[in-house]
Amino acid sequence: MRGLEPKRSAKKFAGGARLKAATVSRQVPRILIIEDELLIALMIEEMVREGGYRVSGVAHTIGMAGEEFAKRNYDAVLLDINIGGRFYAETADRLVKDGIPFAFVTGYDYLVDPRHEQIPIIQKPFVAAHLRAVLETLVGPGTLTRADSL
Repeated sequence: MRGLEPKRSAKKFAGGARLKAATVSRQVPRILIIEDELLIALMIEEMVREGGYRVSGVAHTIGMAGEEFAKRNYDAVLLDINIGGRFYAETADRLVKDGIPFAFVTGYDYLVDPRHEQIPIIQKPFVAAHLRAVLETLVGPGTLTRADSL
């Protein structure tokens, strides 16, 4: 029976190595930020990175958002409801149609369009913990440290 112990031990180690490799290879969720106010966009970008996520891009206009959508290098979107003084319902509709997880980021206490009632809302001003909780709901936990994301 003693001869079996090293084999069991080796088997446990091999399984543990596979589990560790799977954990390490997990992709870090990429977040696209669509926010027209530069300082708020910078704040959101920093909070996203500190939460362990990658920022795939930041768009300050709907035109820039369209360019980012074409790249398809994001896993979720943080969408300001009001870009340049206008609500772009078609942007939210596109994300819903494409099955892209997203949340509205807004200073308003209401949604303009009832068809988007199921979309999570991050109410400005907000704290990093609230943003992180919404991102975890959308794409799961982040995994990077701030130093890794730079």
